[in-house]
Amino acid sequence: MPERPVIGLSMNYTLLGSYEQFHIRNRYLDAIFDHGGLPLPLPCTPDRDLVRQYLAKIDALVIIGGLDYPSRMYNQAPHPKLDAMHERRAGSDIPLFEEALQTGMPILGICAGAQLINIALGGSLIQHLEPGEMHVKENYHPVQVLGGHWLPAIFGSDALTVNSNHHQALDPERIGLGLRVVALAEDGVVEAVELDVPQMVLGLQWHPERITDLSHRAMVFEFLAKEALTYRNLK
Repeated sequence: MPERPVIGLSMNYTLLGSYEQFHIRNRYLDAIFDHGGLPLPLPCTPDRDLVRQYLAKIDALVIIGGLDYPSRMYNQAPHPKLDAMHERRAGSDIPLFEEALQTGMPILGICAGAQLINIALGGSLIQHLEPGEMHVKENYHPVQVLGGHWLPAIFGSDALTVNSNHHQALDPERIGLGLRVVALAEDGVVEAVELDVPQMVLGLQWHPERITDLSHRAMVFEFLAKEALTYRNLK
């Protein structure tokens, strides 16, 4: 059996029961298992030396969804409905993204992970969508692909149906340096961005790991595994 590319995933850090725990939902791991990759969860750490050691063991990175990044990370006061993630994750994800970017490996940001990519590159967020019915409770809605490189390569279509469960979004007036908006929802919410660099750096506001359209899920994670294998062979 050929050795699979290793795909690292960020993790949440949260209180579960009586204990603080590193945490990741099974659907991220299963999507990678099912479509040609070997998932490797990466514990939160802001130590860049440790981050670089982890990155040396993987061939692609997924920054997963989660609670809200603290608004101080993009120079805003917190909205009353902000539901901030644990500081241990918040302080770890930008070093993880920045160091991964330097390696040239493929990077996929999902939901909060797409927002993190924007924040790390100097962008900002809409802290609360009003109203947010289109984007909550795993609602399915259409998305228009605006071009770019990676979404057309993955899907071969300019019209997608995606699943949403988020109350924050990338601020279209403050998109991070080098990022291009490549998909929008009907209400103008940014649904995907990509970075103008040779490697795959793609942020998706929706959740391909748990979408009910299994062909959609397969297209995303098989493509990621293929890019990871290409990166491995170039290392």
